[in-house]
Amino acid sequence: MIKKIAAAGVMAGAMLFSPVVGQAAMGDETLRQGMWDQDIHELQAKLKALGYFNYKATTGYYGSVTKDAVTKFQRAKGLKVDGIAGPQTFSAINNSSFQKRSFSVEATAYTAECEGCSGTTANGTNLKETPYAKMIAVDPNVIPLNSVVYVEGYGYAVAGDTGGGIDGNEIDIYKQEHEDAVNWGRRTVKITVIN
Repeated sequence: MIKKIAAAGVMAGAMLFSPVVGQAAMGDETLRQGMWDQDIHELQAKLKALGYFNYKATTGYYGSVTKDAVTKFQRAKGLKVDGIAGPQTFSAINNSSFQKRSFSVEATAYTAECEGCSGTTANGTNLKETPYAKMIAVDPNVIPLNSVVYVEGYGYAVAGDTGGGIDGNEIDIYKQEHEDAVNWGRRTVKITVIN
């Protein structure tokens, strides 16, 4: 478990690049390799829920892993295979069946940086190397580890962490910056478990 409300995260290792900042909305425009966009979290989460995106966390970056997932999905659905997420790909994703269940949880926030913290989650994601990941800590008896979720006010994420203080209908959302974690505070939110 990564300690709650610690110091701010840092950009590291594989995350040092200058991606194209995307202005697309999921399904409204085309997303492609090299883009960095909030909507890529949603694309990655939905592809993960469908079994195509095999990375441990959503990153918001459209790299080779995301392109590979899109390509596999396109091939499976008989679409043009180009690794680009455009209108036809989005339509096929949005028309796919997802198992969903929704309920309310108490949500707090944490960061990856603190004295004595490893920054590595229960599913093995190193948040110090993947600071833009969308990750939540859960009680695995309520939300299975590695589930794809949608959290009101946070967005799509992966239930990739656990914590000693997380029990029952409680979650802890990952925030890169300490100030953002503090500002999140404690609140009741709706969560939808997608798979």
